[in-house]
Amino acid sequence: MGYTFHTSEDQRIMLEAVGANSLDDLIEQIPPEIRLQRPLDLPPARGELELTQHLENLARKNIGAGSAVCFLGGGSYDHFVPAVVDALASRGEFYTSYTPYQPEVSQGNLQVMFEYQTLICQLTGMDVSNASLYDGGTAAVEAVLLSMSVTKRSRKVVTVASVHPEYRQVIGTYFAHLDAELVTVPATAGVVSLEDLAAAVDDQTACVLLQQPNFFGCLEQVEAIAKIAHDRGALLVLAVDPVSLGLLKRPGDLGVDVVVAEGQSLGTPMSFGGPYLGIMACREPFLRRMPGRIAGQTVDRRGKRCWVLTLQTREQHIRREKATSNICTNQGLFALRAAIYLTAMGPQGLRETAELCLRKSRYALERVTGGERWKSAFGLPTFKEFVVRDRQCKVREALDEAVRAGILAGLPLGRWYPDLDDCLLVAVTEKRTKDEIDRWSDCLLGRRPTA
Repeated sequence: MGYTFHTSEDQRIMLEAVGANSLDDLIEQIPPEIRLQRPLDLPPARGELELTQHLENLARKNIGAGSAVCFLGGGSYDHFVPAVVDALASRGEFYTSYTPYQPEVSQGNLQVMFEYQTLICQLTGMDVSNASLYDGGTAAVEAVLLSMSVTKRSRKVVTVASVHPEYRQVIGTYFAHLDAELVTVPATAGVVSLEDLAAAVDDQTACVLLQQPNFFGCLEQVEAIAKIAHDRGALLVLAVDPVSLGLLKRPGDLGVDVVVAEGQSLGTPMSFGGPYLGIMACREPFLRRMPGRIAGQTVDRRGKRCWVLTLQTREQHIRREKATSNICTNQGLFALRAAIYLTAMGPQGLRETAELCLRKSRYALERVTGGERWKSAFGLPTFKEFVVRDRQCKVREALDEAVRAGILAGLPLGRWYPDLDDCLLVAVTEKRTKDEIDRWSDCLLGRRPTA
């Protein structure tokens, strides 16, 4: 993008046009006590070459998944992205397009939305999917709000401590200005106790929010929890890892009512935290309460297949009080990436990816717990993530040492769970090689990793 500075004459003309005598006049409404009363503390000016070198040196201080071996998880994963995803998603027709207000000139985008929805329904076993939301956290809160609307129960939602803590934080932010209570059931053993959950769910509960695999990587008893929720007239909202559905039963086959997910693992790089993709699908009776947009397939007057926005319950399209959500756009480009990824991988490719994640994570767990320092925190079945406990209680020191060896070894859990301050959450995707896993485990075990 070109940069053209404003000359003094440019500034004079613009000020004259808005009726101001100086730049200070433009900020006179800002109270003096909160203005900066001194010049900016900027370093001396540099030439272009010197400035470019300085910025490159600053950039080298960042360590990302592209420059280190990555075992980070917790919702953002270093999965392989096939080249076809970037090749197609970078086409100008998709990359620069906007909301398809006019179907007759937006057939490409509408078809992508329709195909994306179809793929998500096939993946989750649900009846209907919307055309995406912002991310996993907003998808979770939108599913909770849908449940409150469907059940006519607006006072209570039950979730579990093993659900992503940031998802629960987003819901808490929404509930701060609603007369609603978010009840969190402990998961001290890595998964929720069915007895504890049953005691928390009553006839005022709108839904139960569960995660599978949960934030610790452990597998919950989804079918049993669905029965607990349904027996009390509540819905079950399940947050899933889309890649895990290459192996695990689909939520629609487990009695789940609404499925949400963070779609980053479907063809989107980690990107230092976003933007990402919010997935949401549900059973057909809840169709008209879905937030966002739903693309549909029809035929034109000549009988040719075409696509339209079947439902658009956004406040941009209908009266605000009738809208199901205030979400005014979606991550359409990332929904496109997910559709390309799922199409390219196919059922067999997704299954093979899931199997690699499972086998490699199992190998990593066995290797790191083979010494005296680390042990499995919960000893439960997992998919691609697991939690290990440091008997020396020096998690931060272990992570720092791993960084020096070019390894991002995992996420310390003390940030969200003070009682797990000695624990590390580790994710192992299909990209990790045996050599990388061996180096990682050697580093955590205090051995000098081989190059």
